[in-house]
Amino acid sequence: MASSDDEPGPSYRGPAGVDPPVLLSAAEKRLRKWRRMLGVTVDDWKAYVRAKPQVVQRRTRKGVPAPLRGYAWQVMSGGRELRACHHGVYDELVLSTLDERDDDIAKDISRTFPSHVFFAKPDGAGQRSLYNVLRAYSVYDREVGYVQGMGFVAGLLLLHMSEEDAFWVMVALFRGAVHEPLEGLYSPGMPLVRRCLHQLEGLLGEHLPRLAAHFQRECVHASMFATQWFVTLFAYSLPLGVVERVWDVFMLEGVKVIFQVGVALLQRAEENLLALPFEVLAANLRHFPVSEKREEADEVGRAGDDNVEADDLLERALALRLSRRLEELRAEHDYLNERVSDSGAERSHPP
Repeated sequence: MASSDDEPGPSYRGPAGVDPPVLLSAAEKRLRKWRRMLGVTVDDWKAYVRAKPQVVQRRTRKGVPAPLRGYAWQVMSGGRELRACHHGVYDELVLSTLDERDDDIAKDISRTFPSHVFFAKPDGAGQRSLYNVLRAYSVYDREVGYVQGMGFVAGLLLLHMSEEDAFWVMVALFRGAVHEPLEGLYSPGMPLVRRCLHQLEGLLGEHLPRLAAHFQRECVHASMFATQWFVTLFAYSLPLGVVERVWDVFMLEGVKVIFQVGVALLQRAEENLLALPFEVLAANLRHFPVSEKREEADEVGRAGDDNVEADDLLERALALRLSRRLEELRAEHDYLNERVSDSGAERSHPP
């Protein structure tokens, strides 16, 4: 007779003939929750967001599971719906006649994520896909066309989805399918960049007065470092694993997240930046050092764990309540712009 410590034989069915429960890892549980939340169609996702917005926000801020990130970004941005409504359009754009911006796009391809294996090989699959997406957008929106910085947005999307999906997510973001349109970051004169820089400088004066005063003394303006933040949506400035987490929240909550992350980065680096003169300030502002938590993680053998860095950064960033102040600074910028336009018109047409 087998002892009570023996493994149950094949006939064991548990209490009342029921199979024992399957134990899932934390990652598997997250995947299941996200699959239920995303559903099968875009309408399923929208219904879940309407029913449980706080649950969606909480889970998104913890990070979208990597296997579902591409689809989640498509659904959150509105790109999935745009593709469904424009069957065959992307292929037509890719096959359209040569555009005058093709040479500019071709020159920049190799500069986009040059150290990433997907884009490293000249004329490889990654560079071809990136060229196709950027060229298709320059044909689709001839007024905006192609601007340096777009490549990092397209490149990050291509790491998670097909060419066509990446193109329509770009269209959704730039044209404002769900959130505020971002095409002003790239259109002639970059009006949205100018407004964002005005808003950021206002936030720095309030949240980081010492650093703002140091910038003023050293003649460092937000345009010297933050233009890149906005035009690439941090895809150029942050480690890949960190920017993916930032984009998870950005896709759901919109451009305010870029401000939150920007202020949080400056808060975290403030003491170091206060000690730097003009000659090195701008360079240090483009790429930030990792946090102490990330360094501690590396010391215990978890080098490369960008989630540690992302958790630290997003915890600080998302604690900032900036929405109301951003609206006030936006109105202030618009008012100042109107005054400049009116005075310019008066000079052009004297009485």
